[in-house]
Amino acid sequence: MVRRRLAFPALLAVLFAGRLVARGDSFGWALVPGDASRGSPRGALVLARDEPGGRGVGRARSKVPAIAGRYGSPLGEVAILVKGAAVTGTLLAPGSACAFHAGEEVLRGTVLDDSVAGQLRVCLGGDGCRVAEAWGEAVLLAGPGGLSGAVHVAEQNCTAPLGPKGGVSLSRLDSGGHPGEADRGEGARAHRERARVIARDGAAWLREGNFEAARKRFLEALEVDPGYPEALNGVGVTYRMRNDLEAALGWYKKALGVDPDFGDAYYNMACVYALKGDRALALRYLQIAAMNGYATAEGIEADPDLASLHDEPGYRALVKARL
Repeated sequence: MVRRRLAFPALLAVLFAGRLVARGDSFGWALVPGDASRGSPRGALVLARDEPGGRGVGRARSKVPAIAGRYGSPLGEVAILVKGAAVTGTLLAPGSACAFHAGEEVLRGTVLDDSVAGQLRVCLGGDGCRVAEAWGEAVLLAGPGGLSGAVHVAEQNCTAPLGPKGGVSLSRLDSGGHPGEADRGEGARAHRERARVIARDGAAWLREGNFEAARKRFLEALEVDPGYPEALNGVGVTYRMRNDLEAALGWYKKALGVDPDFGDAYYNMACVYALKGDRALALRYLQIAAMNGYATAEGIEADPDLASLHDEPGYRALVKARL
């Protein structure tokens, strides 16, 4: 599954009953049916850091990372406990973003495979905002570096300490209480631009239906910038188009791990989970994608990858809410 604004060749449109489209200047991809892809862009969030990179290997994950531990977040330092399938997060040391207090609960949810589905507590502000805080619907992906996920806050005219599209990262802290360091200097920006140029070539091959050539170029982009989400997602798309769902899913997760605001991957993951028969996870990721604006009701209804969800009450409610 992949989205953005480039029409796919007619042959592939027949084979997959859809088309690949590209949005903006980035190269996140999703397979969308017919003309339904003309709707508004999809949105999503991520609390996390998965290990970036992943070069030349289709499978991106061999086991589920541990979830319990201490994390740094926009809310401050959080301790996460797991009892059975129940997950709770308690604030240890409040940050400056919200006027929460130590000992207060800020995360609650349930473990679903390598994800946490639940709610994240956030403070709210902004002109016209009438509430001081809210529990936003969240889906969080567990990776070696922390939790990456998406949060949707329903309150109108409010802003929260999240990314531009609801993205948020909970970074696992080391024994000294410090997160890993990331290179964000001039060198990193130069690498990102070089990777973007290479990924454009990969996107061109993808449009032509040459998935192996596309994958090679996306992987070359990752050699330059291992944390480039469009290239990570692009590799996933090449595997999805070859019906290697496990490999595709692993690469989509990598894209979310490095960029919690990279919304295309949420929808792509929802589609893969639906195809695999994991309806609970498919609905959770689809919910975040839809509520944050990365999927339209028309596009969701027309997508054959989501057909297994059509009889689910949660799916019908989601589509009805988006109409």
